[in-house]
Order: sequence, then C-alpha cells, then structure tokens
Amino acid sequence: MYISKPFNYYFHHLMFLTFQGLFCSIINIYNTNMAACISSSIGHDDQYSSNKFDESRCKRYFDFSSYENNDPLVNNVHSIKLPCLKMVVGSLYLAKDNPKKPLGDDAHFIYEYYQTIGVADGVGGWAKKGIDAGIYARQLMRNSLIATNNEPKGHVNPKRVLEEAYKNTNYEGSSTACIITLNSEKNTIRAANVGDSGFFLLRKGKIISKSSIQQRGFGCPYQLGKCNDNPSVAKEMELIVKKDDILIVGTDGMLDNMNQSEIEKIVRRAIDDKLKAEELARKNGKLALYNSLDRFADTPFARASRRKGGKVDDITVIVAYFQ
Repeated sequence: MYISKPFNYYFHHLMFLTFQGLFCSIINIYNTNMAACISSSIGHDDQYSSNKFDESRCKRYFDFSSYENNDPLVNNVHSIKLPCLKMVVGSLYLAKDNPKKPLGDDAHFIYEYYQTIGVADGVGGWAKKGIDAGIYARQLMRNSLIATNNEPKGHVNPKRVLEEAYKNTNYEGSSTACIITLNSEKNTIRAANVGDSGFFLLRKGKIISKSSIQQRGFGCPYQLGKCNDNPSVAKEMELIVKKDDILIVGTDGMLDNMNQSEIEKIVRRAIDDKLKAEELARKNGKLALYNSLDRFADTPFARASRRKGGKVDDITVIVAYFQ
C-alpha cells in the first residue's frame, strides 16, 4: 500500500525545531496575529523508542555555539580528532495552518556533535484514515537521532541510521526521509534519501550536485512506515565537500516551490551579505512560502502537475555551511 500526498492546505505557523525544550513565539505572516509554537527538535508526542539515550549528552551541541575548552564532555572524548571541516547549521520550519495538527507533518533533527542532520515528511494522505502521519515523521527523526548517537564518531552511516530508526518506529503512518552526515576524515558528506525530500550542494553560489527524487508516480513518493517500502530502497550518495560549500536540505514543501535558479540567486546574495546559516534558511523558506501561495508561479510542482501555481505544504529548510 502506498499513500499519496494531498496539497490543498493553507498555513501560517512558524516552528523552529531545537533540542532545548518547548517554548512559544508569535509570528505575523499575513499581517494577522498568529501563535507559533516552537517544539522540541523531534516533536513531543510520547511515541518514542525505548532505546536508552542520554539527551543531556547531546543537548550541549544543539545550540550551534563553538566548543569550549572547559566542556567536560569534549575533554573526555580524546579519541575524536577535530575535523578538517565542520558543518555550521541553521533551520526553519513553516507548518501548515491546521488547528488539529499544529505541528504539521514535517520533522527534522540537527546533531552537531555527530555532524549529522535529517528531515522527514509525513505523508498527509493518511489523514483520510484518521492517522496523523506527522507523529510518525517525528518519531522517525527522534529514533534517527538515537541511532546516530550509537554510530562510530566521525563515521556515521546514514542508511544504517535509517534502518535502525525504521525498526524502532511503530506508530501508524509513513514518511519520506533524508539523513546526511559529514565524514570529518575524508571531507565528504554521505546521504541516504527515501522519497521526495532531498538536498542541493552549492559551491560559489552554483549547484554542483543534488539528490534524486524517488517516486512511483506524481504525488506518490517512496516512503517508510506502514507501507511496502523499507530502508533498502534508500538512494545513497557520497560527495566531496570543500570549505565554503553550502548544503540546502528540505522537504518537498521547499523543493516543489523553488526553482534551482532561485536557490542559487538567494545563496549568492547570502554569500555577499555574509548571512548566517539560519538567516539563509529563513530566506529560502520565505520564498518557498511566497511561491506556494502564488496561483500563477512557475514552480517545479506546477511543471510536474501540469497546472499553474505552487504547492501549499509544510516547509522545512536546513542550511549547512562547511567551514
């Protein structure tokens, strides 16, 4: 069984997924007052694996601050060599406006200590059966973070992470997923991608590589969960990265609503303006949002569906600078 994605939604909620607890913020997108809850980095649905995981051990590395010499965790891990390159990461999440599902269907995690990031997009077609696929996506990302924590430091295997997370995610529903990690010894990124989430790798403002979309037909992506797919279908990639390269990762809410030329233009401006990763993520997310609401926009979704306009959807953007 494969579930297709619906796309007739409107949204305005802004959520940032950090690993530092639940707090709220107010954002105004349509010049009206709208509450935007900022949740824990992998959601808070209490549907998690029973695997042992010391959250305090990795929480230090979700604030994107530099390592400190007096950090007891860093001082106790003598076997880890400082990487030639590191990812400096920022993210943005824009969820659809749905009072019954304020967290939307997307989820993501950023584990800076292991230089690993991931995104997931719960397949909204499950709503017809009364199932919130967003819970599956959040549980999958939660379990991906746990699996990453059990990987050899500096040698995370994204496909193995997906396999472990998939095995321990038991909620009804299904989700696309993309896990990316930096190998600090080889200065390469490794990725495992299932479905229509994905990434672009840019060098000097030009896209030099991108992930491929996996789908059986329009609106029916490969997906993990209560369906016929499993992590064995994941597309694996390994790419060399250089200093000042930029990685743009997103769910289809971004990828369906932004042309490659638009992404390149925004990145070049960000380089000129010396924007931080989080600021660049915000720039991409805002344009994806604008295009999604434009009934006449020429978007990847418009060309694939053979109709004008963008696709209204949850939008997740993760930006990583290689420094």
